[in-house]
Amino acid sequence: MSNSFDDNANFNAETSQFLRIPLKRIGAVIGVKGANKEAIEAATKTNIMIDSDTGEVEIRPNDELKDPVQLFNARDIVKAIGRGFTHEQAIKIAEDPYYLEIIRLKPIIGDKPNHLHRVRARLIGTKGRTRKSLEELTKTSIVISGSTVSMIGTFEHISRAREAILDIINGAKIESVIGKLEEERNRTRKEEQSLWEADEEFDINDLGKEEEIEDPFANYEEED
Repeated sequence: MSNSFDDNANFNAETSQFLRIPLKRIGAVIGVKGANKEAIEAATKTNIMIDSDTGEVEIRPNDELKDPVQLFNARDIVKAIGRGFTHEQAIKIAEDPYYLEIIRLKPIIGDKPNHLHRVRARLIGTKGRTRKSLEELTKTSIVISGSTVSMIGTFEHISRAREAILDIINGAKIESVIGKLEEERNRTRKEEQSLWEADEEFDINDLGKEEEIEDPFANYEEED
């Protein structure tokens, strides 16, 4: 169910969403000749204003916006690009059921630099292999930046990725975590294969045919 603004709603500064992104990521949000920003605005029915000196961003609804969720989606798209996602990855948030989730590491492991470095290294892996495996096996996009781990995906896929990431953060062996995800993937594939094979056995030509029922009185002869 989608909530909608009243047609006569009066939009003002209180309706706008505000955030700040790193200066080095402003170009990624704007894109070549403003193409990325225009695409986000079109997908979410919003107007985006960026202060290139401070990185402050204001997102306002435009006259076409009917679903207020898109205002928050626009904010999360800009936030995601600011954290390192590509425009192509982030703009999926404008579509149902994709969304952004962020895991903050400091509340879990503390703020000691060596702890953060160790956990980040475990999540990224040699040449990024662990992160890549997590993405492939959970069907999510993952960015590890600063003291956060950010994910874009569906609710189901993010739930799976979150569980795996938290296991690694809490010290589980990476091989065990990846192995568990592979088992889940293989089990899902087998279930999908079984459903596909069941569908194949169903003959569409049988539709509409009446089942032949044997008449119990077909050979009955009345006695004299």
